[in-house]
Amino acid sequence: MDNAFPPTGRTFAMTESHWFRMREGKIFEHWANRDDLGMARQLGWLPPSPWYLLRSMRLKGRAVREVRSGR
Repeated sequence: MDNAFPPTGRTFAMTESHWFRMREGKIFEHWANRDDLGMARQLGWLPPSPWYLLRSMRLKGRAVREVRSGR
């Protein structure tokens, strides 16, 4: 995850909800919904800032070099 979305150090808030379906006193289905798009916007991932794009390109280059060198 850090290679795809490098840490920004920013704080963010997001909503999340969980829905459970019970049968005989036990959970037998669970649904979750969270606002990943809202979080990405708050962190500057969408739309990508110039700083984010440069940092991502640098990290991708580093990963490619490591694969080529066999690390």
